[in-house]
Amino acid sequence: MENDKIQKNQILTLENRSRFSVGLVENVESFSDEEIVLKTELGNLQITGSGLKLEDLSIENGNALLTGRIDLMRFTQVKEKHSFFGSLFR
Repeated sequence: MENDKIQKNQILTLENRSRFSVGLVENVESFSDEEIVLKTELGNLQITGSGLKLEDLSIENGNALLTGRIDLMRFTQVKEKHSFFGSLFR
């Protein structure tokens, strides 16, 4: 097969800036009541606001539910780590 990688759809749902659900979650990178960073299959997702709570998290199913005042959601690239010698031979 030419393309063995299956494209997955990531669904993000924001209700009234106070309830946010997201799929394809792999891990929680960091958490506070002002910022949550989730590692997803499509990159890191940063959510900022106030009174943020992680109401439900299922790594097995890849789903997360957050509540609180949500001010910002953005994806950031996951930087690959290269060894010193790997960087030399690029």
